[in-house]
Amino acid sequence: MANLVVSNVCNAACGYCFANAYLTSAHKAARPAFMTPEEFEAGLDYLDRSGIDEARLLGGEPTLHPDFPGLLHRARRRGKRITVFTHGAMPQAALHSLLELPPEQCSVVVNMSAVFAHSPAGTSPEERRRQVLQALGQRALLGFNIQSPDFDLGEVIRLAAGSGIRKRIRLGMALPGPQACNHFVHPKQYHLVGRRIAQQSGLAAQAGICLDLDCGFVRCMFSSDELETMLRNGVQYGWHCGPVLDIIPGREVLHCFALSDRFKRPFQPEATSAGLHAALDALVQAHRTAGVFPACSTCAYKASHECSGGCLAATLRRFQPAAIRLELPQTQPDPTG
Repeated sequence: MANLVVSNVCNAACGYCFANAYLTSAHKAARPAFMTPEEFEAGLDYLDRSGIDEARLLGGEPTLHPDFPGLLHRARRRGKRITVFTHGAMPQAALHSLLELPPEQCSVVVNMSAVFAHSPAGTSPEERRRQVLQALGQRALLGFNIQSPDFDLGEVIRLAAGSGIRKRIRLGMALPGPQACNHFVHPKQYHLVGRRIAQQSGLAAQAGICLDLDCGFVRCMFSSDELETMLRNGVQYGWHCGPVLDIIPGREVLHCFALSDRFKRPFQPEATSAGLHAALDALVQAHRTAGVFPACSTCAYKASHECSGGCLAATLRRFQPAAIRLELPQTQPDPTG
């Protein structure tokens, strides 16, 4: 699996976004706003060499790429299935290009947690997103990022059930980005999140909706009873954290956005998925012994590789040195004057 980051531009303002530090870093001025056609073709070459038949496009907001329709055409010319991760309030030209693709060859994951700072005159971004979902039909499925333990999927479930889109909701968890400058779920709240997912899975199942868990979740978030409930309600889950391989403009590849400041490699012309995974795994291997909790290092689930120990970005936060203020003893006055 690999993502082609075709846009470093986004017009949403999500406080939990762990790509935000990458998008707004000190090097932003020197970073290209969009992936060039040559870089995109190099990414497609990489997918071909690696035997990957899916082109996963994201950003930023990928549909803001000035030649987004052309990117889709290039990928389809290579026989790739298309997956797009978007906030949904996309330009009309981008929507038209997606509607030209067969539904069985196109997946558009629409992030229902996206927040927009400004609403231009006319249709609001939220209303535009609903129009896009209606037009996309079976090409679309909903995404939802958990930012706090008291999240409510009710509205998202009703939207998925009452429209012609796929009956699945992809659940992500807000994870700490570089310097943890975004909102994220603290590991101390994980068991509350687990309980809530189990509860909400019942509402989803009643509406004919399946929930899928993305990366960063851990086995011990859930009790055995909660896992049984989720399994009964058709939840697809796993406990994984590995190199996502975000190929960014400028010919670099990131382990993932959450670790964009620490673990990345040059994107070489001969790169393959196996080679990049091995290189990035080697960079992070020393940090894999631990996990998001102190108990992870002796956990049977982690020892058997059933659970990865959670998001590596959350793990590394455990080992950030605390700020120490050094106080020197006050100098005593010299009695001899």
